[in-house]
Amino acid sequence: MGNKNSVAVLVKSSENETSMADSRMTEIKPAKSRTRAKKLLRALLFGGVSLLALLFVARFIWVISGSNQWEFFGEKNGIKVYTLKAPGVDMLQAKGIFRVHSSLAGVVKLLRDPDTCKDLGCLESYDIERVDDQLEYSHFRINLPPPFRPRDFVIRSQVYQSPNTGEVMVEIAAAPGKAPLNNCCVRVNTMNNTWRLTPLKNGEVEIEYILNMNEGGFIPDILLNTSHPKTLFNLGIVETLLNKEKLQTAKLDFIKER
Repeated sequence: MGNKNSVAVLVKSSENETSMADSRMTEIKPAKSRTRAKKLLRALLFGGVSLLALLFVARFIWVISGSNQWEFFGEKNGIKVYTLKAPGVDMLQAKGIFRVHSSLAGVVKLLRDPDTCKDLGCLESYDIERVDDQLEYSHFRINLPPPFRPRDFVIRSQVYQSPNTGEVMVEIAAAPGKAPLNNCCVRVNTMNNTWRLTPLKNGEVEIEYILNMNEGGFIPDILLNTSHPKTLFNLGIVETLLNKEKLQTAKLDFIKER
């Protein structure tokens, strides 16, 4: 009996010790889990702060950088594209140079015709006000792929011609206050684009188009700076659009052909 009682006591004691050990392990595991979670959280926070700091530094370096000179970007289908980065400015400027078979008047009329914008996929393209033959205000809208909202453009178009060289300059600038805002879209406030038309002796016109704009909203600058130069490789569409009879026979009193 004594031996049996001793065995029973030992078994019970062993069970109690095992139970206590299990209890301690149960307490230790959540404590270790909480410790790991805190370490992971601290690591994530540190990584996030470090990433933000790197992005801030990278953006600062990008903004202050720039040679303020046109640099060759590429050539495709007879269209040469250049980019320019000015110090202190986020956005790149992009320039495309190409030639078309047309009169000066044909190109000018193409650039100021609301139907041209419609041919390129614009919506709600119309003239707001024609101040005179060389100055007018117009409107158009373009849709962007999700998640970006459509862009609403109100622009001023001014035409000049050099009496000495016959060269024509068409300046396209944002005029956001010329029409009421539309809740459907983001109004573009920054645009200073130019078309320089140089008449050549062989019936061609050399066109230099400078794209200097920011579509605004929440489109990252890096996306715009990547897409703008590539977009200019599509300028070959101008030659196709100029094949319309109304442009082939266009005449403008304020434009002298060479």
